[in-house]
Amino acid sequence: MVIAVDSSGVSVHKCGGWVGRVYGKKKRYVKVHFAIDVKTKEIVAMDVTMDDRHDSEALPSLMVDASRHRAIIEACMDGAYDSIRSYRLLKRMGVKPIIN
Repeated sequence: MVIAVDSSGVSVHKCGGWVGRVYGKKKRYVKVHFAIDVKTKEIVAMDVTMDDRHDSEALPSLMVDASRHRAIIEACMDGAYDSIRSYRLLKRMGVKPIIN
């Protein structure tokens, strides 16, 4: 299967960025990391972390979880995953990286 990997931040505070701009306080948020089968649009792996975790740190668990469904041929992701560690992981798993 071909998967797409990405993440999105979700604010858990009512005021969010406005409070930070006005009062100089940074509000924390959670990040939802996910891998989606591009053909079926099914979420094949997901992880939730705090905002201080880099996207590429979530890649190993996403890849392992996604590979439990079917063999992964290609993984499409953005530049946040452009690291030697990511390339090594994908090479070990026999997955072609498509990083844009």
